Amino acid sequence: MAAAAPAALQLLCRPSLSAAQLRQVHAQLLTSSSLSPLLSDRFLPNQLLRSLLPAHPLRVLRLFPRLRRILPGFRPNNYTFSFLLKSAADSSASPGSDARLVAALHALAVVLAWDAHDYVANGLIHAYASHGLLPSARRLFDGAVTSRAADVCSWTSLLTAYARAGQVDEARALFDGMPRRNDVSWSAMLSAYVAAGGFADAVRLFEEMLRSGVRPNRAAVLGVLTACGALGALEQGRWVHAMVAAGARRSPGNHGMIVIDGVVMTALVDMYAKCGSLDAARQVFSAATPEQRDVFAYTAMISGLSDHGRCVEAIDLFAQMQAEGVRPNEVTFICVLTACGRAGLVGRAREVFRSMAATHGVRPGVEHYGCLVDALGRAGLVAEALGVVRSMPMRPDSYVLGALLNACAARGDMEVGKQVVEWLAEQGLDHSGVHVQLSNMYAAWSEWGEVARVRRNMEERNVAKVPGCSMVEVDGVACEFVAGDRSHPRMPEIMSAVRDLHVHLRHRFDDVILVGVS
Repeated sequence: MAAAAPAALQLLCRPSLSAAQLRQVHAQLLTSSSLSPLLSDRFLPNQLLRSLLPAHPLRVLRLFPRLRRILPGFRPNNYTFSFLLKSAADSSASPGSDARLVAALHALAVVLAWDAHDYVANGLIHAYASHGLLPSARRLFDGAVTSRAADVCSWTSLLTAYARAGQVDEARALFDGMPRRNDVSWSAMLSAYVAAGGFADAVRLFEEMLRSGVRPNRAAVLGVLTACGALGALEQGRWVHAMVAAGARRSPGNHGMIVIDGVVMTALVDMYAKCGSLDAARQVFSAATPEQRDVFAYTAMISGLSDHGRCVEAIDLFAQMQAEGVRPNEVTFICVLTACGRAGLVGRAREVFRSMAATHGVRPGVEHYGCLVDALGRAGLVAEALGVVRSMPMRPDSYVLGALLNACAARGDMEVGKQVVEWLAEQGLDHSGVHVQLSNMYAAWSEWGEVARVRRNMEERNVAKVPGCSMVEVDGVACEFVAGDRSHPRMPEIMSAVRDLHVHLRHRFDDVILVGVS
């Protein structure tokens, strides 16, 4: 058994252990007396935990109490807690993880007097924050800040936790108070704005990041491209693209620069398509390597083509995707079915819908049923669309019933329309748009008494119509204007320009009339 110790040490020094190797080390721990000097130290248990950390955080947490039972003399130190707390944080998104483990580890750290150690304190903050336990994370954080133990990772972890909880203002307050920021901190705050729909704030933060001299990482670039696409800020999106491309050319060895890989390329395609520059999106897509054109890249391009009315091209690209052996996912089918509906290709929509499960092994969801109902409704096939809704294996949502209601409105089918509105009311989904659509249907058939009844019902239930809005890009900045809102700081100039435009258009209209008369 003398050779057991070197063999165990050799295995434990590997980056990871297989299940068979773990059982081998475990057996040697139990049977080898030559390992007893090492077991009195913490080397073997710590190495065993470290070896499992990269890919098996839950196994680390499950192995730890077993090690304490097997090795009565094993007392964890700050090194041990660094593995345990990292595993607890990483396991927060795993099925079967338990947030109570963090509290248990915290209690053990207090008992063993390791809770005040900088690494342990920061690990506890990160673990609590990863599990969304904000009050506990904040209490520890405030204490660590007072003792100057909190590092940039702790600040960023708590910032991210606040952002995930929807408390973006609190996240920004933490960000502004950070004594030191790195690229991860900046990208975390930017991602928080994007997740909350604060796209203009995200773009401004990206610009501030560059001015501060911090080189953006991949997450920041992906976030700002998403924000530019949502805002329709084409010029800013182009500038980000040029910056990334120039950096990649200057640094072919990727010394800290962003590589335009499949994910970044897909984000560029999506940004250009949403900003209305479909040709630029197509150029980026065409320049990608076959490895970069994965299901996400194809889906982004198909969606862009469909949204811009080039539906036949979108369907053809779907065929090319399959010919190249790229398997479509659920989102791909939503985009393709939407394109079929917009192009009036009902037969193709039926074919694609049937092929989902039969050919591709993708079970249709409520969104796919909604796309099929929309395609049938656009073609005036209200009865078939109603049959699809009734045959759904799940409850129809507002999109499905809304598509059916639109079909009823287009065909003037009042009876089915009333039934759809009743379904929506039963589910609490009869928002303002539904009532307005129903009112318009009655008006189209001169049922003015019913129109009045719907309007009264809206007033009694305090259902307000959502105001319309538009977005205009000015000098690279997207500005949103909501109907009835006069809060824009340059509103007097805007209204003056609108009046001038109205006068100009009126004169042009009069000129056209005079030319026609002469």
